[in-house]
Amino acid sequence: MRLSAFRSRRSFPLAAHGGRRARLSLRWFAAALIGVATLSLGWTGNAIAQEKVKVASLDTDSDGKPVMLDAYLFRAVNANAPTPAVVFMHGCNGMFSRRGSIDGRELDWARRFNAQGYAVLMVDSFTTRGQGSECAKGGPVRPWAERPRDAYGALRYLQALPDIRPDRVALMGWSHGGGTTLFSIGPKSPARAQDDSSAPDFAAAVAFYPGWCNTKAQGADWSTKIPLLLLTGADDVWTKAAPCDAFVKDVTAKGAPITFHIYPGAYHDFDTPNLPVRERPEFTNPKTHVVPITGTQPEAREDAIERVTAFLARTIGQ
Repeated sequence: MRLSAFRSRRSFPLAAHGGRRARLSLRWFAAALIGVATLSLGWTGNAIAQEKVKVASLDTDSDGKPVMLDAYLFRAVNANAPTPAVVFMHGCNGMFSRRGSIDGRELDWARRFNAQGYAVLMVDSFTTRGQGSECAKGGPVRPWAERPRDAYGALRYLQALPDIRPDRVALMGWSHGGGTTLFSIGPKSPARAQDDSSAPDFAAAVAFYPGWCNTKAQGADWSTKIPLLLLTGADDVWTKAAPCDAFVKDVTAKGAPITFHIYPGAYHDFDTPNLPVRERPEFTNPKTHVVPITGTQPEAREDAIERVTAFLARTIGQ
């Protein structure tokens, strides 16, 4: 199918895993000045540097102390000045594959963004809290409570780094993380309500096939001033397009700066590289008995890469 077939079914203008996988090599060493672990990551022939860091969430533990999260910082390639950055919020299955490596979808986007001059901070909301997958039955790490606080903790972490532009940080999430993105930038965001920082807010947001993309979950009064790009698949049975479409129509009519696109023939995870289309019975919803289907849609993936690239260049690009 030609790429042109995937041009907007509906677009709203802005207002104001296949193939041989490269190995993950882990090399721990003492970093005397900054005290972080640096990993060398071999990926499709291109090495991209990452640092494992600790990020203080705005969420607190039972003692009232900030929850300290694992996060992975990928710096922009050949940067000689402070750069924009993107915070990644993973999906309901966590950040890692069964082999223990960072998910290929996130690595693919990180490589692209680093080459385009953006740093990336991947936030692991699950590991520190001892939480596994939340795909089938949900769990205690909620996209409307804990995870928005994680997102804003990551924003404040980046803004404290001298090589990051504090006014040019975007938020990007997939599925559970996409729903987190909607809750984070909306009027009832627990993180925005408790954050007394005078630092800039997120400058842009991207949500792929977000969960909770409907009026019932977000509320009839949902709004945002943060430019949002929202991309989903027409054939996604997990996070369905129709209620999301209706929600977007309502909020854009009220002025929310959303660019929305539905991809015909695309399932959940359509932007993941080389992921065969298949049913995922292990993630069957026990209430609705819906069996999710995931897999790459090459034309949708290619178009999404173009759209996200252009969107970020327009909103946080240097």
